[in-house]
Amino acid sequence: MKAVRSYLFVPGDSARKMDKAAQSAAHALILDLEDSVAEANKAEALATTCEFLRTTEVSHEREFWVRLNAADPARALAELAALPLDRVTGVFHPKLEDRGQLNRMGDWLDALEARDGVAMGSTGIVGIITETATALVGAQASSLAQGHPRLRGYSWGTEDLSAALGRVPLPGATPAQQLLMQAVQMHCLLMAAAAGIDAIDTISANFRDMDALADECDLARELGYVAKMAIHPAQLEPINTGLAPDAAAIEWAQRVQALREENPDAASFSLDGRMVDEPHMKTAAGILARRDEK
Repeated sequence: MKAVRSYLFVPGDSARKMDKAAQSAAHALILDLEDSVAEANKAEALATTCEFLRTTEVSHEREFWVRLNAADPARALAELAALPLDRVTGVFHPKLEDRGQLNRMGDWLDALEARDGVAMGSTGIVGIITETATALVGAQASSLAQGHPRLRGYSWGTEDLSAALGRVPLPGATPAQQLLMQAVQMHCLLMAAAAGIDAIDTISANFRDMDALADECDLARELGYVAKMAIHPAQLEPINTGLAPDAAAIEWAQRVQALREENPDAASFSLDGRMVDEPHMKTAAGILARRDEK
């Protein structure tokens, strides 16, 4: 599987949109049973999503994820039990607040993989960890920083958090909105690094503003994010390009690698008048591992 840079949300109750998304440039689809599906359509969405997974050709070029209604454990378990796990890369756990919820999801997956004859541990989890105030503070945040064997990534969002804070998410980049987004974006980035998993940037809500999307991708990449979520197929190519290592980063990484090969016993060396040591070498190796993946 190539590196995943783009995750496209698709409403789980729309077979037409899922079929269209399967032909898109998305590296991964998030078949959504949660916020993009009205309450009256939840059962239909689960049936439609399962049918799509069973009948769609599985390709090593694309991952299939399902966002569960994880705030309701009984519903989430029923959804998980209905999914054809052999066709699913993993599940998105929205409103993730503490490691106990990860352990519970992991236990369910242990049992269901055994039931279905799926390789143990093969179903991943991505957590969205900034949707409640509880997830962002104290022991709960510390527990999420510990990670979990099934975790593949952490992502963030501000819509549910805005509701929890009692603020109106006005359109446009108001100072208050910018401050909130900066805070949770950095929180997610650091939490993912602590857990040793991918940092996945949030959606760009205005899918027609490609200039803003390009700026978001540049910022996310420079911060250390390796992927971004999308809500429209038009956003995919800019994300796939924008989250790839840029030419300057690749050139720097190649020079670091060359110096290391020339000096295999050196703990550090100088490049352009700056010291390069083990953390930089690891960074260079990571960049070069992703450079050719589209």
